[in-house]
Amino acid sequence: MEETTTMKAAVVRQTDIRVEDVPQPQAGPGEVVIQVRYCGICGSDVHRFAAGGFPDGAILGHEPYGVVAEVGEGVTGWRGGERVVVIAYDPCRQCRWCQQGEYQLCLNKYWIGLGANPGAFAGYVKARATMLLRVPDPVGDRAAALTEPLAVALHAVRTAHINLGDTAVVIGAGPIGLLVTQCLRVAGARAVGVIEGAPGRAELAARLGADRVFAPGSDDLVAEVVRSLGAEPDVVFECAGAVQTLQDAAELVRPHGKIMLVGVSMEPVPIIPIVWGRKEAALKACIAYRDEFPLALELLARDQVDVESLISDVVSLKDIGQAVKALQKPHDQIKVLVEP
Repeated sequence: MEETTTMKAAVVRQTDIRVEDVPQPQAGPGEVVIQVRYCGICGSDVHRFAAGGFPDGAILGHEPYGVVAEVGEGVTGWRGGERVVVIAYDPCRQCRWCQQGEYQLCLNKYWIGLGANPGAFAGYVKARATMLLRVPDPVGDRAAALTEPLAVALHAVRTAHINLGDTAVVIGAGPIGLLVTQCLRVAGARAVGVIEGAPGRAELAARLGADRVFAPGSDDLVAEVVRSLGAEPDVVFECAGAVQTLQDAAELVRPHGKIMLVGVSMEPVPIIPIVWGRKEAALKACIAYRDEFPLALELLARDQVDVESLISDVVSLKDIGQAVKALQKPHDQIKVLVEP
């Protein structure tokens, strides 16, 4: 009998994440196995884990960067050693939403790292060949590991239909908020404000393109934003996922303005409908990405977006559980990468 090759992986065990020996994936027809170099810890991992949203035995990690280790039957165009990023889901391309090109809304997605299929908090991860993209030579290894969150930010900005000269406010300077801030500049926003209370994050927001960073909770915040940016914001991006921030966005946005719901929250949030009604404000939610991965890699290759400044720490597999629990509390960390 052929001996099964094993690898180390970080496995969800109830309220903990433990390193265990698990079978190393093998590439089936149409599949590729990637040796993981880096994989980011996503805010959605943190929120869902805290809420008990992952099944026992799950291997998380949906932001992988690595190199091709094995190519399955029928796969062409890929060879061992190529640097790749993995799009976290593969759409069915047949449902009504796929037929409209809205792949992020696919009813039958194949996901990795979200519970059903093993993710990249491991030495190796398996994906369909259709989920891979080559990393351009100018893009460094750690920068490549942030392609997925950059695609999330790009989708949010593109979905908002930013016009040249628009004014925008971003609530929350976590990884997505900081990337949205930079993407707004690329898209042609005239002025960008960021609301963030953590000193380290606020300082980085100013360095990465915010015209002004505001502390949350001020009684005069709306007037302060208008004075500083020259106008009420056309668009407000809620990237914090906190209980109060959606209503804060409604207080800030101009009449007929747009509020983009980007932050992940697992709990209900209160709103005051009359504030929304008086402004006839529009709320638009967005999830993940549609076709933004190639653009994200292009922006990285052209050095138009700074992602490496977002990397706060790099941890090993054995430290994932501790890192995820630390990220559940108030912190100044931005992006934590896992290096298996």
